[in-house]
Amino acid sequence: MQTEFAADLTVQSFAYVASQLARAAAGRTPSGQYEQILGEAEKHRSVLRLMRRDMLEVAEQSLRRQSLSKSDCQRLRELAARAIAEAEQAIDTIVAQYAPHRMAA
Repeated sequence: MQTEFAADLTVQSFAYVASQLARAAAGRTPSGQYEQILGEAEKHRSVLRLMRRDMLEVAEQSLRRQSLSKSDCQRLRELAARAIAEAEQAIDTIVAQYAPHRMAA
């Protein structure tokens, strides 16, 4: 499914950005780094929310055009919602790895 693939890429992108921010300590405190990582996490979550909105809109348009049945539309909505929720959970897990008490250790 395209939404699942895009969500996975978004998570990978966040993981990369977070690791780069963590490596580039350049005079920042662990809490400062963590704040930057949290900011990037929110940007990536925003992208995921846009993907979910777009996918729901496409499903609704397909239902109106009758190119999808009502049950297929509902299944598509559920799959998209599940893929996005899993991606958001993955981002939360990555963020937790960079908590200030972990980075200071």
